[in-house]
Amino acid sequence: MFSAIFQHHVGYLAICTLIGLILGGASWTLVRKRGNPHGAWWSGLAFTLTGVLGVTFMGGGSASGVCVLNHQLAEPFHTTQGLWNLAMMVPVGAFALLAIRRPLPVLVGVIALPLTIEFTQATVNGLGRVCDSSDAQMNIIGGLIGLTVVAVVLAIRHSLAWQAGIKGALITFAALLLLSLGVARPILDFTNVDGSSLAGASADQRRAVEAAVKEAFGDRYKIGQQYEQPCVGASCTNIIFNLHSREEGHSKDFGTGSLSWPDKKHLNVLLENSDRPTIMGYSVGGAKSPSTGTAASRIAKSYAQRKYPWALGATMSETSAVGAKAELGWITSWRWTHNDVLMPRMLDVQVDRAGHVSQIDVTLGPTRVKLPEAKLDAVQAEKEVDKAVAVQLQANGNTGAEFHTKAFTVKAVERDGNWRPNWLVNVTWPSDGQSDDPQEQAPVDTYRVDALTGQVYDAAGQTLRTN
Repeated sequence: MFSAIFQHHVGYLAICTLIGLILGGASWTLVRKRGNPHGAWWSGLAFTLTGVLGVTFMGGGSASGVCVLNHQLAEPFHTTQGLWNLAMMVPVGAFALLAIRRPLPVLVGVIALPLTIEFTQATVNGLGRVCDSSDAQMNIIGGLIGLTVVAVVLAIRHSLAWQAGIKGALITFAALLLLSLGVARPILDFTNVDGSSLAGASADQRRAVEAAVKEAFGDRYKIGQQYEQPCVGASCTNIIFNLHSREEGHSKDFGTGSLSWPDKKHLNVLLENSDRPTIMGYSVGGAKSPSTGTAASRIAKSYAQRKYPWALGATMSETSAVGAKAELGWITSWRWTHNDVLMPRMLDVQVDRAGHVSQIDVTLGPTRVKLPEAKLDAVQAEKEVDKAVAVQLQANGNTGAEFHTKAFTVKAVERDGNWRPNWLVNVTWPSDGQSDDPQEQAPVDTYRVDALTGQVYDAAGQTLRTN
């Protein structure tokens, strides 16, 4: 799991380590100059804090304004992610008390830090990641474990200033409590879930993944670690997994995938994630490197004919470049429409510049469904998305940001066992003009609007406020 998380961030982690060493050395020097005998502990605290913050905000993106409240408090103790969150805060709590020697201020700190991190992830663009109560829970417990162990040792040695800093700590705690009630709570949306972390896949789930991978690629890859991950804001689960090459000397190369559970209707596999083809690409009958979308389309069609022959009955298909200059290849999409409504069944096959399949996205489902008549037209759907995006921007303090909305089709979407018409609306964020590449495409997010009620959903299926 950790190799999957960190494989594309080695340089970033090296920089974080270097910064941590620099800050640790600077802390030691500053503290020693002031005559404090605990310089080594301050150095350790600076280093571990840098590591925690660096890993926490690694790969940050846009802020969602949403926090997940996991009701299963015991769940994180049974997951790799939860134990990792606990472990990385133990040294922070330990070094903090060794350096400061004041239990109450450190206690406030180890509680406030994880909560502040989760709030930042939900509200600050560029640092945005999933805001999850389970992460904060395990971070706090880890910090408390480190604090408690050190407190016992220092208490035996009579090295703690029990009453020092009490007034300041209580004032800080009260201020943070008021801020959370008066500021954080109003600007965040909270999603209640029963389980949100990674857990080991069951035997049935592993068999389902094996069958799906074999259908898509035969015995070309070896299936690695598999985890169950609940969806956020919806009653579903995804099984995420790694695929490894069977080629000798390439055991470290891998791709990633996910399979929806328990319906097993959606499979996504990403074999390559760069503009340089790798050993992980899936060869299709000795196909040659394509130089045009037409050539790539023939390869994708050949793959679909062998693995998913039902795709050839689609009512429409198209091939488009991935990247401004097709540096990631081309993707061919097969779609079904009925009465001008996009149906659930879909297949996407991406072919890289070497002529290998680099990604597939398979969605099973009907090619025809009976839908109630839509009550919202395209303009009304765009207005609902305008309001939802405006609420998000206001929550993030970016009220002046420009964006454009465009409703482009109606799709049949199943929710709570019922099929409903949903408008798909693209939100385009104009380029800031700082790029040197004139062909760089503006970022696009796709939202859904229930054509019966006007409820807006983001790409992950989470409901969004419009006021």
